[in-house]
Amino acid sequence: MAWCECAPAIVAEMTDWVRLGGGNSGCCGNALHTYGFHLPPSALSSGDYSMRHNSGAPLSDSWACAGDYYHGGNATLRAKHATVLARLMAGDPKLSMIVEMITMPWANKPVYYWARWDGIGTLRRYTGQGHDTWSHLSWDRHRANERPYLWTGGSAPAPSVVVTSAPTYPGYLMRQDNSKVDGNVRTWQNRMHQRGWTIGVDGIFGPQTAHVVRAFQSEKHLGTDGTIGPITWSAAWTSPVT
Repeated sequence: MAWCECAPAIVAEMTDWVRLGGGNSGCCGNALHTYGFHLPPSALSSGDYSMRHNSGAPLSDSWACAGDYYHGGNATLRAKHATVLARLMAGDPKLSMIVEMITMPWANKPVYYWARWDGIGTLRRYTGQGHDTWSHLSWDRHRANERPYLWTGGSAPAPSVVVTSAPTYPGYLMRQDNSKVDGNVRTWQNRMHQRGWTIGVDGIFGPQTAHVVRAFQSEKHLGTDGTIGPITWSAAWTSPVT
């Protein structure tokens, strides 16, 4: 697959969601996502359905424009998904950059599929798999840097515990490399050490750091890819310590 990174608006929305106690079930494509908004334009043909439903040219050939927001059946979190779906179906202009939602916002009802191109008032039963504990939301690729403030109503959420602001994300994915010392890796290691994790603070992304990265991602439902990307970086400062 071509190089893939999550669109900026989705990174921001996912960060808000994780702060509220939800989880990140994924953004960029994997073996289960071989087409559609989870992949960047550079990995798709012009005939892919996600490329046909845009208001203009994609902003980036490397941005995936879908996020999967995990609620895990939690009633409070699930209700937020129901609210977003209701706003979409009511034509809320503040959510006009959202073009697709797959969701099960009610525990006693099936998974539903909503797409702007079907008509905003149309809701169909989803015939695929999954999405019972998370909701899929897709952005218009031409508007992938626009924030809808899905979960916070236009402002930062009120955290359940005091959190701090994360340092500026370095701008590149940090992966396991046993031979290189990286100051940004050291910064993340030090923060995780402060959170109580057993981790060396040496700037080397070795096996121990890789283990902590995956364990932390699993604990916070961030998607266990073993890399320190923008969401995993931010969560080290902003996610509640458990």
